Amino acid sequence: MLSKTFHCDDCGSIEGYRSRPRNFLERRILPLVGLKPVRCGDCYRRYYRPNFIEVKDRPELSSPAQRAAA
Repeated sequence: MLSKTFHCDDCGSIEGYRSRPRNFLERRILPLVGLKPVRCGDCYRRYYRPNFIEVKDRPELSSPAQRAAA
């Protein structure tokens, strides 16, 4: 059965975040085949998941101090 929620294959976490596309394949080809890059919120592994999988938006670092600390 297909689930609509994220599930990490490595650590089993259900907390997934949208990951930034890295290259041409991820920007142009993956959306055409219905996939998106997703990162696990606990172990930080990246996966390609179907577009219907619900994940959180990527947390943005808002202040310069937060960006410098990261």
